[in-house]
Amino acid sequence: MHRPLFFLLIILMSTSCVRYRDLLVFNDGPAFPEGPVPVEADFRLRVQPDDILYISIHTLDEELSKPYNLIIGTNVTNIGNNVGQNPLIGYLVDPKGYIDFPGLGPLHVGGLTLEEVKQLVLERLQPYLRDPVVRVRFLNFRVNVMGEVRSPGVQNFTRQRVTILEALAQAGDVTEVGRRDNILIIRENNGLREYGRINLHDRNLFQSPYFYLKQNDIIYVEPGRAKMLTVVDPVQKVGPWLGVLSSLISLALILTR
Repeated sequence: MHRPLFFLLIILMSTSCVRYRDLLVFNDGPAFPEGPVPVEADFRLRVQPDDILYISIHTLDEELSKPYNLIIGTNVTNIGNNVGQNPLIGYLVDPKGYIDFPGLGPLHVGGLTLEEVKQLVLERLQPYLRDPVVRVRFLNFRVNVMGEVRSPGVQNFTRQRVTILEALAQAGDVTEVGRRDNILIIRENNGLREYGRINLHDRNLFQSPYFYLKQNDIIYVEPGRAKMLTVVDPVQKVGPWLGVLSSLISLALILTR
């Protein structure tokens, strides 16, 4: 009687284990080339509604550029992230893609890259300022990482070129029981919601349109079968007791013999 219980215990343990290859990344698909490969140098995010843009104007005479910069307390600002102890104040892009720029009025920035926003502001400032310096950046580049990562939650970044690997690393990486072969990316683009899948095992990951993230992406890492068994399978919960029971029966048979 103890042998069937022993084999049942072995089966239960084998179904709940995570295979070593499931923990690896970049282990499937064509081998990496030996030489260097060009990266996507032209990757640029485009401004969308509800984005927050930090735009600063500077000239040799700061008194001349001061009216074109936001100050805390105006009704067109949103407080973004901080640099040191100084809060950065940003322009909230409205649903139609406009920002209300002091001294220049409404500017349509929806669909533009940061460099294109910079050129637009420079053109509009040309009649009023001599050789202004314009800086533009996102204040709301953040992604939400959910599921089987060690530190789920909203991850903030100070740059616009962020990869899926960086987001997962900042979230503490995928846990041992998380699925690395079917990570879901939920993205909103021009009023449409799209869904993509990422396979960390696949070496072709770097060519995926979801390798570079966009602002407000949602990343969901599914649990693997090992965790699902421990949660939903009632037999799995009594597995350790079956092991104890099997050992006791084995000991009893040995003693009786």
